[in-house]
Amino acid sequence: MNYTQRHTHLFSNALLAFALAGATLADDKPMTGLASKYPGDVGIAKDHAVLFHDDFESGEPDKRWDELKTRGESAMPAVQVETAAAIVRGTKSARAMLRKDGFSDISLYKKLEPARDEVFMRHYVRYGRDYGFHGHGGSGFMADAGTGAFKGAGKAPDGDKFFWATLEPIGGRGRWDAPGALIFYAYWWKMKPDGRGNHWGNWFEPKPVQVPKLESWVCVEWRVKINTAAKDDGELDCWIDGEKRGEFREAEALKLNKVWLTLWLEPEDYERNGGGESRTAWYDDVVVATKYIGPTTATQPTDK
Repeated sequence: MNYTQRHTHLFSNALLAFALAGATLADDKPMTGLASKYPGDVGIAKDHAVLFHDDFESGEPDKRWDELKTRGESAMPAVQVETAAAIVRGTKSARAMLRKDGFSDISLYKKLEPARDEVFMRHYVRYGRDYGFHGHGGSGFMADAGTGAFKGAGKAPDGDKFFWATLEPIGGRGRWDAPGALIFYAYWWKMKPDGRGNHWGNWFEPKPVQVPKLESWVCVEWRVKINTAAKDDGELDCWIDGEKRGEFREAEALKLNKVWLTLWLEPEDYERNGGGESRTAWYDDVVVATKYIGPTTATQPTDK
């Protein structure tokens, strides 16, 4: 599966649209989130603001999600629950592994019903020692106003029909150490062309640069808010370990109705993405809500 096929795979499952218009960094004071009311996230799923929660303690990593999509073949499950002492909270986390001779794409999807005007998504992630870089991988959201809204990889969508973005680490061709710096990778109506007339995903880069440390847990959270009619007042924000690192403005929005976790790297692309034979990532304590969530307040992330 090449780059174009990957985007077709993602967008054919998309259910959300909006678009960005410019970017500005905000220097906000620390916020108190939902997690502060629920030490260790215990009981957080019952909060009226929470739309989805998965701590993977059930031992069934895809049970609470609507879809688990994969490409490639492997004798091992795409997502496995791993029991270990040094995790964010509880005793279990979810492990996803890509291999040159196994899965090239692993994606967990959750629909938001009904659709929302504003959504926050927080998760903890840890990148293994085998992690060079990947094709794409992170947490994100999608939209599709209807059949044909996605025009194809390399083509800018209409602002009132389609939008897609992921908060993920990007290698940057040697600019950063593995797994790369966390950025928003987005398809939107004001995408800049590549000089050849193609429109690939644009980067919105949190500042200062955020490069997760391998083998350590990091708390990642983003927020997307649609604009009010005829105003460029929508927002795309992110927090890394509870500190706000970026605020990007947007316009022309539809309601939000899908989120996901995803990893992707084709076998033929390992060499130019840091080499190796595999890419392993662990996930824990995923929360999707209508309010800021923040890091869990008990047992902070530790190195393994």
